[in-house]
This record gives sequence, structure tokens and C-alpha cells, in this order.
Amino acid sequence: MVVQSYYDFASSTGFSVRLGSTHNILDKQTGHKILIMKRLLYSKQGSPNLILPPTNGNRRKNGVSRCGCLASIKFKRIDRFDQWVTHFVNLDHNHPFTTPTKIRYLPINRSISHTSKILFSSLADVNVPVSQQAAYFSNQLGGPENMDCMTLDINNMVRDDRIDLKNYDVDLIVEDFEMKKLENAQFFYDLVKDDAGRLKHLFWVDPTMIENYKLFGDSVTFDTTYKTNVYSMMFDMFCGVNHHRKTIIFGSAFLRYFLNSL
Repeated sequence: MVVQSYYDFASSTGFSVRLGSTHNILDKQTGHKILIMKRLLYSKQGSPNLILPPTNGNRRKNGVSRCGCLASIKFKRIDRFDQWVTHFVNLDHNHPFTTPTKIRYLPINRSISHTSKILFSSLADVNVPVSQQAAYFSNQLGGPENMDCMTLDINNMVRDDRIDLKNYDVDLIVEDFEMKKLENAQFFYDLVKDDAGRLKHLFWVDPTMIENYKLFGDSVTFDTTYKTNVYSMMFDMFCGVNHHRKTIIFGSAFLRYFLNSL
């Protein structure tokens, strides 16, 4: 494909490209939009004077990367069968290209394969730091020069996965608790949601906790010292002491807030 050829050219030459503009038309037969024009620009195209300065002292001062390079290329579709031709091209750059030793750091040359994403996600699930993930991956490939990504790319992937998970993790924990109830009828959980459907309180006990309470439930402590997590909810435990003077747990809960009067 002619568009991919330009990406390959930019990748090997030493510069990155970004999408500048597109044009679509409406297919009267199907009612779908058809892309007929695509314009690619140098990634740093644009005037530095168009970037507004920080409005207050709280905003981080980012470096200006725009250099006003006008290099671009425009492709047009000539039929409905994904046949593209080059309509216009400007290969005049006003900046030096990336050196061969640093070409692999360009965004256009960085990617994370599906297999690597599964590996990084699995390591993130057991709280392996991103720096250690990158070191392990680099060692497996024989050095960082053989990696198709950087530590920053892995960190961004893990961050995006956590954001996606945060949108439906309540459903996941309920699903997990339902599976535990099917495996053991003595497992119990209950939850409360607010008017917006967000989790407000969550309580659960497993069979071991229930048996511990039956044996050593004469004295119960409600521990509310674990107050830090991404949801601003308190993790609370109903605790006791067994005959070996070891702390045991009778139940666990997440609470949105806690009233001292209780």
C-alpha cells in the first residue's frame, strides 16, 4: 500500500509522521462514509509561536518541539477498492534527521506486540515495577537495542490498562464473589451502591473467617487503619486473636466513609 510505503520511508530515514487531515464522502448506496483523502505531516510540523505559554504557575513547562517543517504528503483514493495514489508530496525538511543509532527511539518505530502486552500485563498484575519488567524483557532479547519499545511505552500501556480496568472492576469483583459462592455456599458478601450506581460499601467473609468467629469471636476489633487506595475507600477488617495469640480475620470490608458515632 502506498501509504504504508511512506511510513516505511520515514521510519528508515529518521523522522516521524502524524496524521494531518482527512476527507470523507458519503456513499449513497450504503450510507457509510468513505475515506478518499489522507494527508500526513512531519510530527513536529507547526509554528512554535502558536503554542500558548502557561497561564499559571501550576502548569508544567513543556519543551517546545515544533520547528515549522513543511514536509508532507497527500494521498487520494482512486476507486472503492482501496487503491491509493500520491497526489502531492513535499520532501524538503528544515531539520536534521535522527541519527541511525537513535532511529529506534522514534515513535514511528516503537510498538508493543500482542504477546509482549500479555507478558507485561501479567507482571503488572503481581505488582512487578515497570523498570524491572523492562529489564527482564531486555535481558530476554539480548539487550535494549533489540527491544521494539521503551520503558515509557510499557508504563503507558500499564497505566491505560489500569484506567480501563477501573471502569468496570466492581463488576469483576462481584463476578469473582459469585464464583466463590458457587464453589462454597458458606461464602457470603453484600454490597451497597449510591444513587449514581457507584460502590459505597462492600463486605465479605469466607468459610474460614466464619469458623474463626465461632471459635474465637468473644472479642472483636474493627480495624480501620488501612485508609489509602486509589478509590479513597477504607479497607477495614474485623479481627480477633486465636489460642496461639495470633491475629485472625473474621471479615473484611471496603467503606466509602466511617461514622465515629458507630
